[in-house]
Amino acid sequence: MNQLKLILSVLICFGVAFLFSEMASARSYIVNPNQTYTYSKMVKDIKKLEQAYPDLVDAKVIGTSEYGRNIYAVALGKGDATVFINGSHHAREWITTTVNMNMIDKYANAYEKGSKINGYDAKKILNSTTIWFIPMVNPDGVTLQQTGLTSFPKQDHAKLIKMNDGSKNFKRWKANGKGIDLNRQYDARWKYLGGGSVPKFKNYKGKSPESAKETQVVLDFVKDTDPEMAISYHSSGQILFWKYGQTGSRYTRDRTHARKISSMTGYRLISPSGYTGGGGFSDWFSTVEKKPAYTIEVAPYAGETHVPIKYFKKIWQENAAIGLYTAQEGAKLYNTEQLAKSKALTTDIQTFNKTAKTLSAYYFTSVNKTSDLRITNAQTTLYNKTKQEITKQEKAIAKLPKAYQTSANASLRITKLYRDRYLTYQTAVKAGEGLADTHEELINALTKGTLNTKTNSLFTTWKKSKNTTETKISKMYSKKVRTLAQKKYIAPVEKDLPAVTNLMARYTLLTTIDKQADNKEYEAVKEQLVKLEQLNQQATAKEKFKQAEAFLEQWQSEIEQALPVEEPPAEPTEPTPSEETNEDEIAA
Repeated sequence: MNQLKLILSVLICFGVAFLFSEMASARSYIVNPNQTYTYSKMVKDIKKLEQAYPDLVDAKVIGTSEYGRNIYAVALGKGDATVFINGSHHAREWITTTVNMNMIDKYANAYEKGSKINGYDAKKILNSTTIWFIPMVNPDGVTLQQTGLTSFPKQDHAKLIKMNDGSKNFKRWKANGKGIDLNRQYDARWKYLGGGSVPKFKNYKGKSPESAKETQVVLDFVKDTDPEMAISYHSSGQILFWKYGQTGSRYTRDRTHARKISSMTGYRLISPSGYTGGGGFSDWFSTVEKKPAYTIEVAPYAGETHVPIKYFKKIWQENAAIGLYTAQEGAKLYNTEQLAKSKALTTDIQTFNKTAKTLSAYYFTSVNKTSDLRITNAQTTLYNKTKQEITKQEKAIAKLPKAYQTSANASLRITKLYRDRYLTYQTAVKAGEGLADTHEELINALTKGTLNTKTNSLFTTWKKSKNTTETKISKMYSKKVRTLAQKKYIAPVEKDLPAVTNLMARYTLLTTIDKQADNKEYEAVKEQLVKLEQLNQQATAKEKFKQAEAFLEQWQSEIEQALPVEEPPAEPTEPTPSEETNEDEIAA
């Protein structure tokens, strides 16, 4: 008996623990799918999901409906690859919003717990992909279908009733708030669609494609996020639409995914020959984006009204892993696409490198004598073209995920090598030509005997230019080219450097002496003249710069002549004996 009590106690404890575990698990979910899922409920749950999973869930308003209701997009995941799932294009099909929101909730929970859903690893998949949801494309229509006229301006009631064929019961309402069927709005054979010519509770395609605000919002969103694969949820009928104009490899690819989704959900594939369609989101996405897109009709056929909530449990069982499968396959498509882009980009860069290599002739192979050191228009044109190409390719590489940038960057480094070596050559030649011009101007001035502050400034520039040019030449590619550059630009300067330096030093010293003389600092003048004489004795190339020499000599002479003449000190004299002094006194 005691053993029986012990066993019962243990079983009760396990039962209570299991119950609490289930309750805790239930409490961990935010979305309650077992209710009429309204627009306001969706908005509240989106905010709660963001708060609960701040690093995984990110929501934003991407536009507004015709009646000004915010349209929300929700991102789930951390990967570069993106896929897109949407719901409630049609008002009475709001149970598809519940499917979208339940996916966000359950997938985020599984990610955090590290668990799987029907064998799909949520964390692994969501780390490589971001699933974007627009859970309710048509918030106006859903609100009208669920609550009737109470949430709309009174002045519009009559118009809404008229579009509903005079009925105040809006349970069959399918369109948006302006009577346009949003899933007949996309520009995919739109002009061939029928469905009436005036706004209606269903099937009116609008006056032009993509004219409804909600449609425009979706299209802009797709452009911004560039998803690899799309699922558009609808109800009802438990069928799957997938074929719309695909041929060849696209047909094979999209059929493969369609068959997998069909096997996961148990929904019947619509025969490609039995569907003409057009105007729908999946039709447009498949045609324009040329990527897989599927329209999934959940639940048994419910007629012209919403699917009863009682079907949700089965709907979820059938679709629980569809979002994760879509994300998984979207990542594969993305990786394949990025690899192809990387290879194409690498090939493009390598092709251009054959052109960029021409720069090497300008800075190396064709430089065999000093006259080859020049910059031509052809060189500049090719160099600028290479710079532009590098900028373009850098932008293209930056758009690739980091994992796919390696080979393109490696090829671009070769392009940059040609660019940088030519730039070094160009910089050195420009500096050399500038030095040569300065040298010529300075030598001409000194040859003419022009010595003034301008000449002195030119001399300072000349010395700095020589040092700068030598530094730039030292960075040029190839010893041969460096030697030629030294011969052309530096050697002439070094030949004249001692004589020019001496002349300018004497000029500077005379300027100082002149000022000292004006200030009557004669002792200082004497000291400086001694230094000047030393410089005079060190002077070289006097014949080449004879006019400058004459100018300095004349200036020195004028200074010296202007100096005051110093009288020699008086010699001491013997005293003259007075007449009264006798010889004895003198002797004494």
